[in-house]
Amino acid sequence: MPQSFRFAERQPLSDTEVSPVKGELTSGEWTFRDARHRGFVLEAGRGRVKVSDGEVPFIAPCLLWLPAGANVRLLLEAGSRGTSIAASEVALAGAIPVGPVAGQMRAALGQPMIHARLDIRQARRLADTLEAIAEEARSELPAAQESLRHLLALFLIATWRLSGPVLRETKPLPRTIVQRFLHAVELHLREHWTIARYAQEVGVTPDRLNATVRRTTGGSPLALIHARFVHEADALLDDSSLQIAEIAEELGFSDPAYFSRFYKRLTGRSPNRQRQEIERKSNRGSFAAWP
Repeated sequence: MPQSFRFAERQPLSDTEVSPVKGELTSGEWTFRDARHRGFVLEAGRGRVKVSDGEVPFIAPCLLWLPAGANVRLLLEAGSRGTSIAASEVALAGAIPVGPVAGQMRAALGQPMIHARLDIRQARRLADTLEAIAEEARSELPAAQESLRHLLALFLIATWRLSGPVLRETKPLPRTIVQRFLHAVELHLREHWTIARYAQEVGVTPDRLNATVRRTTGGSPLALIHARFVHEADALLDDSSLQIAEIAEELGFSDPAYFSRFYKRLTGRSPNRQRQEIERKSNRGSFAAWP
């Protein structure tokens, strides 16, 4: 390693090592041959990463990630300044969070990455995280290893986010699908959405929505929507003085005649007949109906 460029004040962190990067008068070049992953947060300077198919230049502030085993060489020009971290595979395995994104993080961190679009505040936050790791290692406080693991996790998550991951939502459970569907029906009933539109809102295909709702409730999504329309229409026929045309408009039907046919097809009686039946039952139980 050239003497004009050094990684100074190394702090042992079991499987992890943090070092300030200090440039002096001339450029330096490194090939890392040990089995550790390396990250560099550069706040000043410039350089190049040599990979098998060419060179990639970078200018600080930037983040570099060089995974273990990658055939790369790092060149830093004089005056470059920042912080570096070297972490073993064991350290990464202990720090990568468990969950749906773990596989994506491992895949991203297994490739060389140069993120050259940092602003100085982003670079400072990343450097602060690395400096916190070094400070925690020196403190000898209780639970230091647990703290170091969490700090390393924060750095790895930030690095992964900067790689531009495409988040893949886990498939929702059947109960979640039905709950989302019923909630969407309550919100959008009067808009007369198609089943495909409801499926899009829920985040599944129409076929899966149909199969899940049938298996869970015993009825199709369309049947549940129609039942909800009838329930709303009955409430308006019973509790309001709205005309049939006004009820149809309230429920999002542009044609009152179509609404009447729709209601009769589902209930076996017209809206007018339903309202007369409601009034008859109401009068039967009132004082006015007494002899």
